Amino acid sequence: MDIFLKTIGSINDESRLKILNFINHTGEVCVCDIENAFHMIQSRVSRHLKILKEAGFLKVDRRGRWAYYSIRSPLDAFRQSILEEIKYLDLVVPKLKKGCKMPNCKKVLILCTGNSCRSIIAEALINAELEGISAESSGVKASGRVNPNAKKVLESEGIWRDSYHSKTLDTVIENEYDLVVTVCGHAQETCPVFPKPLKTIHVGFEDPDGKAFEAFEETLAEIRGKLLPIAEKELA
Repeated sequence: MDIFLKTIGSINDESRLKILNFINHTGEVCVCDIENAFHMIQSRVSRHLKILKEAGFLKVDRRGRWAYYSIRSPLDAFRQSILEEIKYLDLVVPKLKKGCKMPNCKKVLILCTGNSCRSIIAEALINAELEGISAESSGVKASGRVNPNAKKVLESEGIWRDSYHSKTLDTVIENEYDLVVTVCGHAQETCPVFPKPLKTIHVGFEDPDGKAFEAFEETLAEIRGKLLPIAEKELA
């Protein structure tokens, strides 16, 4: 009875359900992978993983300083049936992006004027598709809002995060970056002087703001095809 109640109790939390579903779909992951996927602090991730492990869902393999979690095998029929039922909850499974919390992770700032379209799309694409590179974005005159079509196009790609938002330069200028990329002419012309010297490049794109949704799809494709290879090369 105790183990039954512990198992049921372990999945009475939405975050744990999402983490369990993520591991079930993805396979073996480390704590930092879950941190990156759900933008959750390490202590909270570790707590959720501990509960799921004690409930009999997970096994852990420690390699040096890193702990890797996966679904326990063989898994009994009761827990296996729970995993099967979770599939019907239609939970979004984030894409696995390794390396962001590793010591050698490169950090890039995407800069534009309003931080509502192009820079948000570039930030999301880099975070989703470039291994070992972590992106943030900002605006020289931040609008304070993400364009609804920018959010929509990222949702259609499955790479939208609720943490993405339009922010001013003063909130990021003290952060450590390996590269700054301006994606509009105004940002290039007014790019501020950062406290520490760092490499700055310009990769410009036409602003889709005010245009139909198709323009945002085209901008995303252009950023993926043009900016991502350049950023990866610059940070190699």
